[in-house]
Amino acid sequence: MKAFRISERKFILFTIGLLIIAGLIRLLFYKLGVWAFYLSFVPFIVYRSNSYIRNWGNLSTVDRYRRYTLGTIVVMIVLNLLGFQDVEFILLLLLLVDYIIIVNNPRKKGNEARVEDI
Repeated sequence: MKAFRISERKFILFTIGLLIIAGLIRLLFYKLGVWAFYLSFVPFIVYRSNSYIRNWGNLSTVDRYRRYTLGTIVVMIVLNLLGFQDVEFILLLLLLVDYIIIVNNPRKKGNEARVEDI
């Protein structure tokens, strides 16, 4: 049976969808919405970490930059949860930077859609 794989672009768009739902929850219940905002990054972090562990020998320069963004996202979430800062916009900005890195991937040929970006 063939393994089911999701492209990185679709997974980032899924994370953005979770963030929109968390924003709507935040309008009604502030504390619950804040936790939903941070929890919406968990599938993204788990998926990306799993792909790095699986493909450890085949990482390129683009993957190195994406590891920096993943590490920064994790550090920012930990700092926000510990109360050292209260800036959620930076997390959204880092997600945007990661999406731009994927879109401008030099391994991509033309405008072809790829099954997976890692």
